[in-house]
Amino acid sequence: MAITVLLVLTLGGVAFGISFIANKKKPDTPTVPKFVLPFQLDRNDFENIGSDWLLVLFSSDTCDSCNFVLDQISNLTLPSLQVQNVEFPSENLLHKKYSVSSVPSLLLANQNGVVEWSFAGIPPKGALSDALEQFGIIPPETGQQVEIN
Repeated sequence: MAITVLLVLTLGGVAFGISFIANKKKPDTPTVPKFVLPFQLDRNDFENIGSDWLLVLFSSDTCDSCNFVLDQISNLTLPSLQVQNVEFPSENLLHKKYSVSSVPSLLLANQNGVVEWSFAGIPPKGALSDALEQFGIIPPETGQQVEIN
């Protein structure tokens, strides 16, 4: 009888231990983006701080994609938009200040420095034009397009 009770208690303990270990699964690691683009810029860090809008390209002198995007946006001549290239390593202090490690990265900031639109990489066709129209930088009726493709 004592052996039976001891056997039942032992088997119960083993079953409880296995159940405890099986249910003590580590929780899934939360998904965290590898990088986050800035959502606020200090307009004093950039040229022509009086313009209504600032389009900043964070780039690198060794990045072919950056040169491609720069070629596309450097032709923008809109009265309310200032375009500026912040190239690494020559301007690495701004890259560090805003924690931008992915190039090319485009940021469209309003007069208060709030980033209203951003994109890491080469934006899809029409994305920049859509953003410029959405914020009234390019009036839709002009039909002007900014294509990066």
